[in-house]
Amino acid sequence: MRNGRAFLLAAGLLLLSGCGGGGGTPSQPATPADDPLFDECVSTVPVDAGNPNQPVISLTGLRVVNQPTGTPYVDAGATATDPKDGDITNRIVVTGLTTLNTNVAGDYMIRYNVTDSANLPAVEAVRIVRVNAGTFTPLTARDIGSTSAHMGYNEHLPVHYGDDPNQKFPLIVFQHGWGHARFLNAYTVQVPLSSLATVNLSGLIDGTYGQWDASRPFIVLEPQSCLDALTFVVTAARMKLFIDYAIHTYKVDTTRIYMGGHSQGSGDTWDYVNNYPRQLAAVFPISGGYGTSVGCVLKNTPAWAFNGEADTTVPYHNQVDTVNSINACNPVERARVTIVPGAGHDDAETDVLTLSALGQGMPQYDIYDRSIYDWLLNHSRSGAAFDYVPGGTSVGAIDGVATFAVTPEEIVVGERATVKWSFPGADSCAASGDWLWTRAARGAETVAPEIPGLYNYVLGCVGAGGTVARTVALTVRRPDSVEGYRVAAVALDSYVGRYRLDAPETVAGMLDEHIVVTREGGHLVAEAMGVRLALAARSDTDFQAVNAAVALTFLGNGARRCPKIRLTVADFPALVAIRDE
Repeated sequence: MRNGRAFLLAAGLLLLSGCGGGGGTPSQPATPADDPLFDECVSTVPVDAGNPNQPVISLTGLRVVNQPTGTPYVDAGATATDPKDGDITNRIVVTGLTTLNTNVAGDYMIRYNVTDSANLPAVEAVRIVRVNAGTFTPLTARDIGSTSAHMGYNEHLPVHYGDDPNQKFPLIVFQHGWGHARFLNAYTVQVPLSSLATVNLSGLIDGTYGQWDASRPFIVLEPQSCLDALTFVVTAARMKLFIDYAIHTYKVDTTRIYMGGHSQGSGDTWDYVNNYPRQLAAVFPISGGYGTSVGCVLKNTPAWAFNGEADTTVPYHNQVDTVNSINACNPVERARVTIVPGAGHDDAETDVLTLSALGQGMPQYDIYDRSIYDWLLNHSRSGAAFDYVPGGTSVGAIDGVATFAVTPEEIVVGERATVKWSFPGADSCAASGDWLWTRAARGAETVAPEIPGLYNYVLGCVGAGGTVARTVALTVRRPDSVEGYRVAAVALDSYVGRYRLDAPETVAGMLDEHIVVTREGGHLVAEAMGVRLALAARSDTDFQAVNAAVALTFLGNGARRCPKIRLTVADFPALVAIRDE
């Protein structure tokens, strides 16, 4: 009889409706599935994993092509080599050619990607084709998924961007204000990228207001943040990944990277400097301060801040206080602050960016006495900027020998590895890739990823002698017993409970009244009459028995917001159970 019970448990389809009570685990409301674009937006995957075994793509021909309208375009292509596979040019996947229309002016992006036999991807190569009739498209929207950047963004390229293949250009990254982030949460879109087209620098460049001087040499990128709220370290780390992408994709002069922002974007700009104090050549935050506690960190980057005198959203004294805290730390260059007379929260941005406020300013502070764009160009970061360097190549020199390692380099889910580093002479370090937050110049941490895959830990450190960036890779394998599955990224406890079978009496008699679902480590276990099935997760809501064709799926909430769970095996009829505690 026991074998019969085991057969029915393993070979039935059970619809289990959870309902709280009797002191059992409280039921939890259904969680909507994450928007895949949100997951992409908040991804921490670096531009380059720094793996010496990954393939390399090399463009054939020019990186930027000036293409007259109405003329046929012939792509020069690319080549790809791999340390193990050799020449893999025939595996390159090219995207963007089918949408390139030489009859319509625009800046078109052609993307080249390849993966080797070990499933290692190359860093994407990009060519930009500028279809034009003598004048160029001022602004191009590049949404999430259309590039390898995690965030969507607006792009402006200078007129002479394609003239000299060796020339590099200064970059302005501008951060928008509150209410323009892509998402409200992981599954709700707030506004599309097009909401940025009429505001900030995008609006000025596209002609919504004012007039942009097309002779300015800047690349201008305005990314759309994932969420409005600033999360210390995390928000800056996402922007750092975007700047890494920009450096790799565009012809950026890394000694002339500038950042500005309005309102929330002003605070985000200050926050970026606080986390990466030696990368940017200069910043210009507008309408938003950052407190007074980190002035001695902010002093490492030249700053000209602005605010409106009549700003009731962020009163101007907040911006003044931040600048005063910088100057109290004796910066090499005194930080400037201009308060535009009579200007409100949004007016200050318009007045600064269009230069209409030139010659103005409350007299006790700095007068807006020169174009902000000329002021930016007067600043550069000596030496190479703190950009990501593939393969752990150093930039500048930090005293001593930097070491960065993970041991072991390969583990199984459930095991641990140790990341250990030492960067003698470094003042500060910042982590990116598959870990975040700031780090001391020397340390060790234990990591235990729960999902199989390749994990890249990137650490960039800054010191008086320069900067250095290194990467280590950890491979996490699936245990043999759960081949093909991953540990759930959800609270497995929400599935736990005792379920009462609602089925024909003969079936209920064989299985007993109850089926109990418990959690054991990264598994759920379904049990009846002593027969147990261990279930490993394939996704947040889908589980499958380790050694049997049994699947469990979370269906959402039933009556009284109780979770429903369906346990299935192909070709067998349904059985229903209701959680009663």
